[in-house]
Formats: sequence, C-alpha cells, structure tokens
Amino acid sequence: MKKSLAFFLALFIFAGCLPSHAAGLVWNPEDGVILSGNPDSKKIALTFDDGPHPSKTDKILDLLAEYQIHATFFVIGQNVAAYPEVVRREIKEGHEIGNHTYSHKSLYRCQKETVEKEIISTEEILIDKTGCVPRVFRPPEGAYTCDILDVAGRMNYDVILWTIDTRDWAKASTDQIVSTVLKKVKNGSIILMHDFTVSGTHTLDALKILIPKLLDMGYEFVTVSELIQ
Repeated sequence: MKKSLAFFLALFIFAGCLPSHAAGLVWNPEDGVILSGNPDSKKIALTFDDGPHPSKTDKILDLLAEYQIHATFFVIGQNVAAYPEVVRREIKEGHEIGNHTYSHKSLYRCQKETVEKEIISTEEILIDKTGCVPRVFRPPEGAYTCDILDVAGRMNYDVILWTIDTRDWAKASTDQIVSTVLKKVKNGSIILMHDFTVSGTHTLDALKILIPKLLDMGYEFVTVSELIQ
C-alpha cells in the first residue's frame, strides 16, 4: 500500500536523495530512479504491486491475456513463497517480474542490513520457485533513501517508481481510477496499480474500461524494461 503521508515524510527527511521524484523528472542519473519512459514513443507500462494472489492476480492475468498485452508485476517475496504457481504463470505469459521486497517493510525506516535482506530474500525465492532473476525494483510506498539506492544499484537493479498513481490501494472507485489515468496518461507513462491489497480494490473493473480506451488512443502496452530501453 502507498501511504502518502509516509512518502512525503520520507521525501522531507531524505530530500538529498530524492531530486528526481521531487522535480518530476523522467530520469535523474544522480539518483538513478526512473519515473517514466521515452516521451517520444507512444508506449506505456501497466505495473502491479503487492501480489501474487491466487484469485485476484489470476483475474487480471485473464484480462491481459484477452488483449494480448504484457505488464510488470512487482511481487512480494512471502507471497511468491505462498503462491509460486501464479508467478510462474506470469512469466509463462510474457509478463515481467519485479522485486518489491520480501515483506513490504517501509525500507526508509530500516537499517541497511534489513534493506539488503528484504531485496536479496525476494530474489532468492524467485530464483528458487521460478528461475526468474528480477532486474527491476520498486521500494514499498515509493519511498527511498541513499542506502536503498546503494543496495539496489550494487545488486544491478533499475529502481522504478511511476508516472500515475491510480490510488486503487486507497479504494478509489472504478470511475476515479479511469478518470485519473485518462487525464494524466502520456507517452512513456508508468501506471501504478495493485493486483492485491488486503482491503480490496476496483482495479480489475477499471482495467476493463481502460485497456480498450487506451488501445483506441493508440497506446502500446509494454513491460517496464521494454519501456525504458
């Protein structure tokens, strides 16, 4: 879940490490955080956090398969351990898998050793259960420190945030999600959604409206790694 208050607290405390998010830039080589792709290419990326989940994720995968489009799933390690067959399906159907820590700790509150353990444990469970080696990482809540960036960089990860927060995690309605995306979408957009939250979301219903609309607008759906190449 993305907690706005927590994010802005982190932004305030660690401002020296957050120039790209604060300024809304596409890419800042000083901190290495990516918020969107090439503005000259009509490609966008759907991203889903906090899964996998045996029923909720599968329903999203069914919809993506219907339109033959690919997305990026930033998975939680403990959920991978519980539902590895869902991640194997994601991989088999051409989706990208990203690292979203093992237990969704607020990493900006953690010691560097804990940051390393959260990222490494997720990578290890993915390799063990699926053979996948993830190369994109999203910190929980979108909050990051210099230590988090250092660990991710040493492990060869691209750190991915987003262009559009649909606020599906905050139980935004179907209409609110659709409106937010259609108002803000642009070339290179990275769209933040969730395939699992404890309280439930309107993500699937919104996707049923958004996908055909965005395709009609001429957008091509790609994975994050394809978007930023």
